[in-house]
Order: sequence, then structure tokens, then C-alpha cells
Amino acid sequence: METVLMIIAAVSFVAFVVGMFNPSTVKCSSRGKVALIFASAFIVCTIIGGSLSEEKPEISNSVEKRTQEQAQDSKPTSPEKEETPKEVTTLVEGAVLELPYADGKVAILFKDITATLLPNGKEANLVFTLRIKNNTSEQFFISNARWKLLDSEKVEVEEAGIYEPVFDGFTPGTFFFTVVDPNVGKEEKAGYVIKAETYYLSVNGHIVAKISFDTDKE
Repeated sequence: METVLMIIAAVSFVAFVVGMFNPSTVKCSSRGKVALIFASAFIVCTIIGGSLSEEKPEISNSVEKRTQEQAQDSKPTSPEKEETPKEVTTLVEGAVLELPYADGKVAILFKDITATLLPNGKEANLVFTLRIKNNTSEQFFISNARWKLLDSEKVEVEEAGIYEPVFDGFTPGTFFFTVVDPNVGKEEKAGYVIKAETYYLSVNGHIVAKISFDTDKE
């Protein structure tokens, strides 16, 4: 059943992309109908057919690692409520996030983390350059991982695309639709507009890391 839903989701995603260029190809009269039908089908199928375990993902930093004493002092939290642990790992370049998925794990390497100050001087475009390796026998959908960037009040920050100063604007954000085939890797970027505060990365219902931004240091 899960495999069938994943196939439907993949077909819906392809139809959505094709329909954005030529709606008639997928038997739709407008791009709006394409988005309504195929994007909805993709989202519903990936949510229902998600085979992610509810086990908490593990993130390790090549530059900063939590000591064994810190791990022993940490107390378990209720699985029904997402809470910030007393000690949250600071996200740095080189960190690796491992997600239990299907019959194996998916490893996400934070190859690069940059914050480009925007012309207003008060916000920045935070960009994660990620290398995703799918070490399983099934396609991996990032939408199934419930990937979220949260602000200091635990409110989700919507993906904003990648800021390109050369073009004086943003390129569209498409990280939510990322799909990685079995036993292969893919490099993707995810961009968010942020202010000077601390943000949290939530994956699979758990806060796995934090990152702070200060405009005064830009």
C-alpha cells in the first residue's frame, strides 16, 4: 500500500511540474487547476504513505559534539508534545542528520550554512546547502520528514527560496518537493528569510538543532 501511494505521489509531482508549463498536457484548463489537483494529490499521498519511523532523528556535528555527560543528564520528554530539550545542539557546517526511513536511514549533510543580509538591513536569507544520501531501497520524500524551521516562539518559518544578489531577488523555493531515489544522493538548497533571533530545526516531530542569527555581526 505504501509503495502504491509513493508511486501515485511521484506521478502527481511529475504531472504538477509538466502542468505548470502546459496545463493542457495533463488535461487541465489552467495552472490553478493543475496546482489544486496534482499538488493536493502529492501532499495527501506522501503524508498517508510516509514510512518514516517516529523515532527521534540523530544529528552529529563534526565541529561540535555533545559529551557523554550531557547525554546522560538529558531527560526524556513526552512523545506527544514537541519541546525544546535543555541542551540543543548548535547547527554547524559539517553536521550530519540521520533519519530512520523505510528499511534503512537517510543521511543529510549540512555542507554549507550561509546568511545573506538583505537590503533592508534587518533580515537575512538563511540558506542550507544539503547533501542528501538515501541509504534505503525506497524513494525518500523530504515532505515525509516533516522538515520545519521554527522561530524562537516555535512558529514555522515558510521556505522563501534562495536570495541571489546578482538578480536582485529570490529564486523559487522547491525544497518541500525534494525526492531522492533509492541508494543515491542529491544536493539541494533550502532558503528562509530570518530576523536576528534563535531558530530551531524540527524533523519528524523533534527539535534536533538550533541556529542563531545576529544582524550586528553581518
